[in-house]
Amino acid sequence: MLFSTDPTLQVVKEQYTNQEGLIHAYPLQQDSEYLSESIGLYMEYLVLVKDEERFSEQYEILMNNYQIQQGDLIFIQWVLKMNTKANALIDDVRIISALHDASTLFEEPKYAESANQLTLAITSNQKSNGYTVDFYDWSLNMPAKRITLSYLTNEFFQSTTDTDNMKDLLKNLDDTTVFFPEYFDVTKRKYRESEEVHMIDQLLIAINRENIGYPSEIFKTWCLNEWKHEGKIYGRYDRQTKTASVTYESLAVYYYLNTYFQKINEPDLAKEVLEHAELLASESTIGEAHFFDYIHFQLMKKNME
Repeated sequence: MLFSTDPTLQVVKEQYTNQEGLIHAYPLQQDSEYLSESIGLYMEYLVLVKDEERFSEQYEILMNNYQIQQGDLIFIQWVLKMNTKANALIDDVRIISALHDASTLFEEPKYAESANQLTLAITSNQKSNGYTVDFYDWSLNMPAKRITLSYLTNEFFQSTTDTDNMKDLLKNLDDTTVFFPEYFDVTKRKYRESEEVHMIDQLLIAINRENIGYPSEIFKTWCLNEWKHEGKIYGRYDRQTKTASVTYESLAVYYYLNTYFQKINEPDLAKEVLEHAELLASESTIGEAHFFDYIHFQLMKKNME
């Protein structure tokens, strides 16, 4: 069995994991949420560092705690609570991708088999008006009525088929304004936007567009100017004024900013983002970070090595 000595894994064990091996959202807070998002991100990291033993442990935790059998299909609860009857598309496709990668890396067929089962549940149920949507409510036998555009990642397109209409949602976005709408209402067939934008969503949508060959010139110009003039990107901005609506910075935002700068061939700026994030993390932020921020920061460092 391959076993990594990466120090990040010790932090996860000591600060983010309970006695049963389940990952909670905040360090040393076992009463914080247990999310499929967390286990999916950790599985992605374990593939990256090629830790076969820990991946196997997380796989068993996923199957024994998050997986729910519903007739002939299985789904993953987005959060561990007694009454949770819904999954989350972006978390599922991240898990599916990690399982496929691990199946190849560790030569373990059961990982691919589980990934295929999860994909089957999505393709069988999770569609509305021809679109794959955010989640499926298994208690109501009802799919969501919207698709969040940041969910249309590479992992999504690799995990599903017949996705031309989903790619069109990214292609057809209005690229004459800085910020993108957040989601598409599949019932009314309209894009929807909020007054306050979250930069993780905005960066992910821009990355998703780049992945299918559609640059976002106005958003790119804004990002470059904001970074070069301010030296930081805040967590949220006002859609109309384009000014920050919060005072906090986010390690996860910097992960996606780093990724975006690499996508648009700005490697020097990507390195600057990593250095700024390392400074932010050293100022005790990392000791209080949500697992989403913590593991994205570690993924960014590992990807830049």
